[in-house]
Amino acid sequence: MHIVDLIVVCAAVVLVVLFAFTLARQRHMLRMRGAVPVAVQRGHRWLYGIGRYQGGELRWYRALGVGTRPSRVLRRGEVKVIGHRGRTQAESSSLPKGAVIVECRVDGETLSVAFGDSAFTGFVSWLESSAPMT
Repeated sequence: MHIVDLIVVCAAVVLVVLFAFTLARQRHMLRMRGAVPVAVQRGHRWLYGIGRYQGGELRWYRALGVGTRPSRVLRRGEVKVIGHRGRTQAESSSLPKGAVIVECRVDGETLSVAFGDSAFTGFVSWLESSAPMT
């Protein structure tokens, strides 16, 4: 076997292992208590991930990643919902049918987050369950 063949085989094995690990991570995270599929908009792109409610935080983990730290953390008391809407025609290829897009204000930044219909209801309930601001 030539050295080039060996390098190609090793690279293919590494890619398959990383892909399998990423899928296993996603499945594990979605089975955890309080986890829902969530997409976050960055610029004009929707990034898919997993949102996990933990106490007063919604922690968002990128779907295609191997890290164990959340990419974004939304604290319940700091999230202000501006409005919600369905997906637009331009977003129909990026988001699943029935997606609810929530426009939020977090730390002075406008953030668009897409949930499934039942996950949207859970998000609103989570926000409403916070202690009153003083």
